[in-house]
Amino acid sequence: MADLLHRAARACVLAILSAAFPLALSATPPNTSDQDDDARIVADFEARVQQYAALHQKLESTLGPFPTASTPELIDRHQRALERLIVRERAGGKEGDIFTDDIRAYFRRQLSRVFRGPDGESIRDAIMDENPRTIRLRINARYPDTLPRSTVPTQVLLVLPRLPEELEYRFVGERLTLLDVHSDTIVDFMDRAIPR
Repeated sequence: MADLLHRAARACVLAILSAAFPLALSATPPNTSDQDDDARIVADFEARVQQYAALHQKLESTLGPFPTASTPELIDRHQRALERLIVRERAGGKEGDIFTDDIRAYFRRQLSRVFRGPDGESIRDAIMDENPRTIRLRINARYPDTLPRSTVPTQVLLVLPRLPEELEYRFVGERLTLLDVHSDTIVDFMDRAIPR
């Protein structure tokens, strides 16, 4: 009896597989080359920011522990000391070290989806509300202390790769910057991040 049940179950499975197999062969496989390219680009970006974060951590560790009872003066002194170390270590730093051409193209595609979406106009308005449009950006330069920092809406953060805690995205005009939040230095930036 067990043998009969086993044969019946096996025949049922074979019938299901033989019916499904032609469908599997005729189904068009999804085009994964774009997804593979995007995954490769994101992995490259993440490797570049992790490399920067490791440098940041190594340099910051030479400054000793950050004072627990911080005053604005102590915070500023710590930021400027770290800034000097980073500028010296990245003396040859240039635009595109992190935002390579491929990474810029990927970011522009992602951001375009957000800004051309149903909430695009309100997202753009939120970014431009306190956006310091006129500053000149330079790699390793300090973000001006007197200027506000633009909001980076959640919808934007959701489509961009996550950053290590040492870095954050900020908009300056229509440019997207990578800002080192412990030293207030501009690590890299890309133009035309906000489509017109």
